[in-house]
Amino acid sequence: MTKRHSKKREQILAVLQEAKTALSAGSIHDILPGVDKVTVYRNLDLFVSDGIVKVMNFGGTETLYEYQHQPHHHAVCTDCDKVIHFTAPDEKIKKLLGLTDFQVNELELIVRGICNHKQ
Repeated sequence: MTKRHSKKREQILAVLQEAKTALSAGSIHDILPGVDKVTVYRNLDLFVSDGIVKVMNFGGTETLYEYQHQPHHHAVCTDCDKVIHFTAPDEKIKKLLGLTDFQVNELELIVRGICNHKQ
């Protein structure tokens, strides 16, 4: 993690760690109105460069940020925008891809479909 610690930086990270889903910078600012929006963005950039927060793009208009305490993948409902976290055997997925002349350093899987929210 970044070398400098500040109360605002710790607050932003705590919001991400406690969130059940990915959040936009605006949502984080709404939760922490005492933290300037520029400070939110600056710290999100630091967290991303440190590898403790991932930038997520599920096809919406806003960039989302997610703290990942353990690697996982996402299923996104195209009807209600619900995001479901799941794990999958990455080594098996890499093998199925058949990329023999390519070293996969990171695997990020997003599955789109419709959840059973209407049942």
